[in-house]
Amino acid sequence: MNYLRLWWLILVAALLGGLAGFLFSRAHAPVYEAIAIYMVTIDPDIIEQETLDMYDKDIALSATYGALISPDVINYVLSEAARLGQNTEYINLIANTSFERRHAFWELRFRSSDPEFAQTLVNLWAEKGYQAMLKSQVDGATPAYVIFSPPSPAGRPEKPIYFGTNKLVMAGSAIGWLVGLLGVELAGQRFLSRIKS
Repeated sequence: MNYLRLWWLILVAALLGGLAGFLFSRAHAPVYEAIAIYMVTIDPDIIEQETLDMYDKDIALSATYGALISPDVINYVLSEAARLGQNTEYINLIANTSFERRHAFWELRFRSSDPEFAQTLVNLWAEKGYQAMLKSQVDGATPAYVIFSPPSPAGRPEKPIYFGTNKLVMAGSAIGWLVGLLGVELAGQRFLSRIKS
């Protein structure tokens, strides 16, 4: 019965918890993400001549990822990061990088607290990676029917990105809700003890 009578307390606690989660997500230094995009396709003339199943196509198209993380490309990116006066640790580079495939498009994403550095490094990486893709075809490591288009360079990121905001708000709300339930329970017990005394 107390829960129905003090529903507003539970609601306020949940809202305050969600607000705390939101503020916590914004308490970190801003991070900017620059994105370079590749288009990688299969030559339609080759597809008509040969029977390629989806597995073969995926393996061929994954050469994009392989080229972007090849030792030569990674070493180049690390040396460019050092030249630009930034952190040159491999673990830091990989922790701030992601690769996403969306059908024929591959996105190379790099995050940094410095938007200009994020843009510069991802574009250098994208160009070096493209050279590595073409070289892998010349060397015969990638099938000739894979068509690599030059990367679309990243623009300068203007707005920071925030990770986990929704999860932090939900977690804060859940904790606030539990605190609200506990508060109502304690208030009910105090009320009962006063009646008995």
